[in-house]
Amino acid sequence: MTMKMMGTACSAAAIFALGFGATAALADEKDGLPEASIATSLNGGPDAGARAALAEKGITYGINYIGETFSSSGGAKDGSTYQGRLELLVDADLEKLWGLKGLTFHANGYQLHGRGLGGHLGEPIMAISSIEADPSTYLFELYLEQKFGERVSIRAGQLAVDSEFFTSETGGNFINSTFGWAGIWAADVGYANAYPLATPGARVKVDLTDNLTFLAAIYNGSPTNPAGDTNENGTAFRTNDDPFLIQELQYKYNQPAKAEGGLKDGGYKGYKDFAPAPSGITSLPGTIKLGSWQHTEDKSFFEVYKTGLFDSNYGFYASIDQQIYALPDDPKKGINVFARVAGTPSDRNAVDFYFDGGVVFSGFIPSRPDDSFGAGFAYASVSDDAIKYSEDFANSKYESVVELFYKAQIVPGLTIQPDLQYMWNVGGIEKGGDDAIYGGVRVSVAY
Repeated sequence: MTMKMMGTACSAAAIFALGFGATAALADEKDGLPEASIATSLNGGPDAGARAALAEKGITYGINYIGETFSSSGGAKDGSTYQGRLELLVDADLEKLWGLKGLTFHANGYQLHGRGLGGHLGEPIMAISSIEADPSTYLFELYLEQKFGERVSIRAGQLAVDSEFFTSETGGNFINSTFGWAGIWAADVGYANAYPLATPGARVKVDLTDNLTFLAAIYNGSPTNPAGDTNENGTAFRTNDDPFLIQELQYKYNQPAKAEGGLKDGGYKGYKDFAPAPSGITSLPGTIKLGSWQHTEDKSFFEVYKTGLFDSNYGFYASIDQQIYALPDDPKKGINVFARVAGTPSDRNAVDFYFDGGVVFSGFIPSRPDDSFGAGFAYASVSDDAIKYSEDFANSKYESVVELFYKAQIVPGLTIQPDLQYMWNVGGIEKGGDDAIYGGVRVSVAY
């Protein structure tokens, strides 16, 4: 994997959120349309009949496109770029299709074109855009998932760690990649199976209680061969690298009711632990996550500087998503905040401490109830060993970014998102760059 791709990998889960997340898994069983799709404004679209017929058999699909243009001032050089990403995805309920109880199938892939701003800014740790990667056509995830009752599932196949681990639903609204694939992971485990490249692996998920969930996964430790295999289309299916392991504990509280009479037709009928609506922050929904990861490959980021070779790498992280205000007439909307923190050993990693957080407002403009806006901040601390032993980091003690956005929904499945970001010490992963300001507009279409 190239340094650029390692530095710009982002969370697949964040991409889904930013691109409307119109996965076929969320498609309506009757018409096959994703939850948010421009097809709903087109009487189902020209393929409405075929889509409904496939959905009846358990097969659903989605087509998403994200296009964006950004301009920068500062960093390595000023400039403007355009990049786009077309996604195709398919889901199948194999119980409905072939009678295989509890078994489902998923596949998705990307066609990336254009260039992001990374080259103009000196390849920052926290890439400007969540879709930035080397232009190519990629297979991403390809897996089977087997459910055992209501509480246990196992997923196996071509998997991405950033689809399920260290994700933030609120953070997924932002465009900078660090609010998905966190900057500390981009710098320290950028070789892992993250957008746009997945690797063979397996994941187990256990709902210990209604509120507590445990996830664990093991993956092939790298989607590429450092000796020269670039895996530029995501079809190398490597299985001979040292494994990458991860574990996460999730605690969800005050979640929307799942029982009959709860969420229905996009409406809101109450939360699980109170009725009819939230009355204070202690009764509003939230999620806390605690996790750790290990990579068993012999590792020394500063090997060239003779700092020693370690037989593994590891790290820890935690996050919280919390609604702090619910609109009286639509409690699903209001004010949501998030925060994430992560750390790794300084002696073998470029970044040893990371923090991000932000706030998102939704439903506050009466004439535009589906619009949202927010502000986020992220900070990545360059490790003392990197500063001491590597000329690439000698001038860079940290990199940080602040982002402001407004997301306007034109119709369901079509949004326009103006975005403004300011980065301090941009490009520190290379040599320690100047501050930079950059802005742009993203258009997201889900069909």
